[in-house]
Amino acid sequence: MSQLNTTELGEIGIQIRELALAAGEILLSGHGDIHTIESKRGTEFVTEMDRRVEEFLLDELTRRFPGDAIEAEETGGRAGTSGRTWYVDPLDGTTNYAHGYPFFSVSIACADQEELLVGTVLAPYLGELYQAHRGGGSTLERARSNDVIPLSSRKKVGMQSALLATGFPYVRDEIVDLNTGLVRDFLKAGCHGVRRGGSAAIDLVHVAAGKLDGYWELNLRTWDTAAGTLIAREAGALVSGFGGNREILHVENIVAAAPGLHQEMLEMFARAQPGRWPGPGVGYGEKNPGAES
Repeated sequence: MSQLNTTELGEIGIQIRELALAAGEILLSGHGDIHTIESKRGTEFVTEMDRRVEEFLLDELTRRFPGDAIEAEETGGRAGTSGRTWYVDPLDGTTNYAHGYPFFSVSIACADQEELLVGTVLAPYLGELYQAHRGGGSTLERARSNDVIPLSSRKKVGMQSALLATGFPYVRDEIVDLNTGLVRDFLKAGCHGVRRGGSAAIDLVHVAAGKLDGYWELNLRTWDTAAGTLIAREAGALVSGFGGNREILHVENIVAAAPGLHQEMLEMFARAQPGRWPGPGVGYGEKNPGAES
């Protein structure tokens, strides 16, 4: 597999921007309507709009990048030969969308076997388009003004100044008890508040943009976190597992936060469940070249 350079990744990003905006228009055209809903697992469900947008995106990705594999939420995707994989969530925040709540997104990312390469998250109703490619930094494009704003590298934030966000699983098992306990712990630690938006992709890019300072969640999937992880990292945020382990993608547990705060959150997880979260723990933030003091 040939290595893609920064210019090539930027050109791919332009194509993905086009696809994300088109997918967003499809979602906006049906927002507020009554949708066909099918149950999946627990309280999770899928609408006809999830499938409609995913079909559009998979057709386009297959046409433009025929050798690449695809992992997608509804259809499962397809195998490839290039060594690259696309992670596609056509509608992150389906529950919100079905209820007419405007916090939903389209998330598209590509990775090779070593690292994330490009990522795009569009929040159609909010008019926010976030993009990043490896080594190229992150940007926010505001749909209403067409301004493209480079996201400056996140600076240190402490718990006492932090606004946090989290999410809850569709299967209401012991993870709900664990996470509600963590919400309590963070609130008692003096953070400014804990939000629950309902779209992991938006939470991650809002950490990148400084709208949130930290985010954590458990039991996600690759298409939930891929694009947002790259965008957050390229903006200087730290993204890891609860033990501080840094992987290409985090799904079983993920924390994204500004430098300084990230370590405080790792320590909170360790106190909540001693020994449960494997990883380097202390010192992760010191190793991140994107962080600013």
